[in-house]
Amino acid sequence: MISLLLLQSIGTMPALMAGPLADPIPSDPVPVEAPSVEAEPDPGKTTSAPGTTSSLSFWSSAEDNGPWRLDDALGTPDWLTIDGHQRTRYESHDGRFQLNGREHGHIFALRTSLRARAVHDAWTGTVEILDSRQLDAPDDAVLNTSTVNAVELQQISVAHTSKGVIHPDDELTFTVGRRTLDLGSRRFVARNRFRNTINAFTGVHGLWDTGSGETWEAFWFMPVQRLPRQASLVHDNEQAADDEFEEVQLVGLFGSMEDVIGSSDLEVYLFGLDETDAPDLATRNRKLWTLGSRLNREPAVGKYHSTIEAAVQFGESRSSTNPANTTDLDHLAGFLHMSVGRRFEGESRPTVTLLFDYASGDSDPTDGDNNRFDTLYGARRFEFGPTGIFGAFARSNLVTPGVRFSVDPTSDTNLMVAYRVYRLASDKDAWTTSGLSDPSGAAGSSLGSMAEFRLRWDIAPKNLRLECGVAYFAAGSFVDRAPNATDQGDSVYGYIGTTFSF
Repeated sequence: MISLLLLQSIGTMPALMAGPLADPIPSDPVPVEAPSVEAEPDPGKTTSAPGTTSSLSFWSSAEDNGPWRLDDALGTPDWLTIDGHQRTRYESHDGRFQLNGREHGHIFALRTSLRARAVHDAWTGTVEILDSRQLDAPDDAVLNTSTVNAVELQQISVAHTSKGVIHPDDELTFTVGRRTLDLGSRRFVARNRFRNTINAFTGVHGLWDTGSGETWEAFWFMPVQRLPRQASLVHDNEQAADDEFEEVQLVGLFGSMEDVIGSSDLEVYLFGLDETDAPDLATRNRKLWTLGSRLNREPAVGKYHSTIEAAVQFGESRSSTNPANTTDLDHLAGFLHMSVGRRFEGESRPTVTLLFDYASGDSDPTDGDNNRFDTLYGARRFEFGPTGIFGAFARSNLVTPGVRFSVDPTSDTNLMVAYRVYRLASDKDAWTTSGLSDPSGAAGSSLGSMAEFRLRWDIAPKNLRLECGVAYFAAGSFVDRAPNATDQGDSVYGYIGTTFSF
């Protein structure tokens, strides 16, 4: 069935080779969706332990036993690389936690990417076409552009790299055009991996690599708005060209320094978001600055790893996207992530990590201030469980301790289990991804707990991966007591999918 759908997805991309239910729309004022310290690996990367080999090769010659690649099959010249991936995933859930959500839901989410990259001397040009669509969603399913964005120009950019700008070992790269981007922990700017559609940004990006373990990035972007937005058109996988609006602009400065404290790396950043309503765009008129830092020690066999990241956010915002709402609120919010763990010795690399996350909520809905943290264009799957047609939690009005365990049972498989307890940071603010709220605070703050299981099998490392998972949410007292609750409760979500990277 999955192979049939893979072929059907590729067939729906006219002329490409020639030239959720979606993440729930958060209640205002939650930002566009935007992973954990343990970021989701790229589909083309294997989870096998270093030095191990898979027992199964895929379309490989006996001489090199390497992965199959499209540009090798096409015989492209050395200056041209053509690659991509096709992912087919079936998702299903039973029970609901969202206001007005479906009791049962399912969907086939398909994502197909084709990218070409040309290099000539110091110049690099990149073009990527991305097709994100759905199959078999119920007719009354409310879909949005976090699941569907049919046949879209995801990237088109030109980059130039200069060497020895200040000293012989440094490099300075400027990129102009539409592109995707991961920054640091990916909590604020990310190229989405689990989600079916992907954030893109149009503008100018500069990267200075000092050559001594220190990099600095600066950018000015207009975030790309995915179109169309009408639910009926999204459901039918209708195509419309995405667009940028000069009324929404994102600027930033990001620095990374290796081995600042022992083997821990340090990151510092400042992001500024400025948005205003446009004729075809309703916004919360956010004028936000986010200042933060992260100290991170990566997992290593036989050693402890740790991360602490904190950010403060200030400026102005509004409580909704309603054009009639013209009240600017003083915005002051904060975020904290802490984790510590250890990767034990052994071929299976068992790893245990203790987790804690805090994202502030609005302390008083009547005081003229907004204290709800905004994660900008960051990702959340790696931290708070699967998104897709589930997406129970976001980095906003949340306090959540937890534990995560991962192990490689064989050289080409990875198993992860996680458990987290969730509470509202402010009991007077909303559970942002569900729409449930109690401005009086009488319903309390206990959202519940969630257990997650995930298995990855690299059937053909760097070519074909199978991934499946289950998440079970046990509802807390807030879900029963919220005055706008309508029989929300426990929910279970499962998915299975394949990713073919070429």
